[in-house]
Amino acid sequence: MAIEPKNVAQYIERDELIEYLPHKGKMFLLSRVTQHDVYKHTITSEYDITKDCIFYEEEFDGIPTWAGFELMAQGISALTGITNKIKGREPLPGMILSVVDFKASVGFLKNNTTCQMKIAEDYRDEETNTYCYLCSLYACVGAESPVATAKITVMETESMSGMFAEA
Repeated sequence: MAIEPKNVAQYIERDELIEYLPHKGKMFLLSRVTQHDVYKHTITSEYDITKDCIFYEEEFDGIPTWAGFELMAQGISALTGITNKIKGREPLPGMILSVVDFKASVGFLKNNTTCQMKIAEDYRDEETNTYCYLCSLYACVGAESPVATAKITVMETESMSGMFAEA
């Protein structure tokens, strides 16, 4: 089936975005998608940091930057969910296989700010549904330099429980 990106808006707010990801409740860590390209496999997403965040630490009035890998991984999940929707398939659950080369220049992302994640696919193996992404996290929208970067490898699967079934 041909991919027709015009079927999904470039700007997607949280209330609609939740349909594209398996994450729910406090583990849903995206506020919006501002850009996606299903041909180049890129996405830009944002998260509004509040005290309601599952990773929020009162002592530092923010979330630890190490939790940014989950924000970036959910951006990846949004991209694969959008791509699957465009292809007429339901979004699939995914599993993080690795987070490598994680680097952070700050310890915390501050409360009442909006951080931005920019993600670009680096490697694709459609036979195993395994993909690797170069990810950058910015402390605020429009910042010139990321405060965290990582390379995240994920695998999509039809059934997460089937991954662990006995042979």
